[in-house]
Amino acid sequence: MKQIIIMALAAIFILTGCKSKEEKALEAIKNEMFKTLYDFESYQPVETKIDSAFLSIYTDSTILKHGYVSSAILDEVKTTLEEVKDGNRTAKIWSDSYSSYGREQYNEAREKADKGLKKLDIYFEAINAHYDTIRQLAQNINPDFYGWKVTHKFRCKTKGGNSTLGTYIYIFDKKIKNIIYKEDTEDEELTTVKGLIKEAIEEKAKKEDTDEESNDE
Repeated sequence: MKQIIIMALAAIFILTGCKSKEEKALEAIKNEMFKTLYDFESYQPVETKIDSAFLSIYTDSTILKHGYVSSAILDEVKTTLEEVKDGNRTAKIWSDSYSSYGREQYNEAREKADKGLKKLDIYFEAINAHYDTIRQLAQNINPDFYGWKVTHKFRCKTKGGNSTLGTYIYIFDKKIKNIIYKEDTEDEELTTVKGLIKEAIEEKAKKEDTDEESNDE
């Protein structure tokens, strides 16, 4: 009896060990979907592609964090710019007024615009600091192989009951046991963040080109 049990366990081990990379990935993804999808019963895998994954500035958690913070600051910049514009518009309306009320409105509008400009200086300084950090961190990122990139397309139902088609990118470790990165390809915020990271890197390249041209002259 003991021998039969040992043989059965050995067979299970062999079968598990013979699973393809795609089968291992799909199993892990299915478990992940069970935790995150609103209607897991509607989940239907459509297509799965596996490729080598290499270290990238666009998947590094620390760099992404600085990108998200930069994005949040830029949202504040947009809001503050509107405050400055509104203050300047109001100030212009009351600029020719000689009444005490008119002067009061003018002064308040000018103060609003001036405060906004000071806030903008702080915001831009903060963004530049995050960009500098992104550039410094990017220097240490070498495109080394570190796991497997799985592009997974699937169907499921939304909270409203509508059927939708999604595509997620997963990065697995080398043994395809753990998911170390996950990305929704339709995540607009992440797209913005990646754009900011690219901008930070390109700003450095442009500056280096400018410095080289200046030295040549």
